[in-house]
Amino acid sequence: MATFAYLRVSTKDQTTEQQLAQIQGAGHQIEKDRVYVEQGVSGKVPALQREQFSKLNERMDSGDSLVVTKLDRLGRDMLDVIATIRDLTERGISVVILGLGTLDNTPQSKLTLAMLAAISEYERDLISERTKAKLAKLKADGVKLGRPVKTTDEALRQKAESLFAQNMSWRKVAAELGIALSTLQRMMRVSA
Repeated sequence: MATFAYLRVSTKDQTTEQQLAQIQGAGHQIEKDRVYVEQGVSGKVPALQREQFSKLNERMDSGDSLVVTKLDRLGRDMLDVIATIRDLTERGISVVILGLGTLDNTPQSKLTLAMLAAISEYERDLISERTKAKLAKLKADGVKLGRPVKTTDEALRQKAESLFAQNMSWRKVAAELGIALSTLQRMMRVSA
């Protein structure tokens, strides 16, 4: 029955020292080889796709505990975080989140996870509704949605036409102009 700590920061210039100090301040004494640090890794990356978390996950066994300072240290995608916690607790590993408590395979922990999942889904639905409403308003106001045409330079378009007149393929013309094929196609479509 070992206790592990997982520390994560999103950028290389941040440190995890404060997280470790908080964990130790909460009374958890963790051996150095049981502290896993992820530095410069976004919380948007699923937990099992992160190198250090993946190693930590392989090392933990039933009866072990994982300590993190906050829920968002496990990740920013709440559905991935919940799935990760469920996987750990089903394997008999308790997850200690400072300020939230211990999540294990008890009915109380399952309720907490279910509430977090419901709140997460509700939040995603609200964001989706707001995004759709904003896009509809922009469209109604006549705003052209989608990616803008990268190149509208008339001289570049004329050069493309002269290259086409030399029987060059679309790919060769794009390479000659130093632009993506899709950019060339959009540019020529706009000018047609």
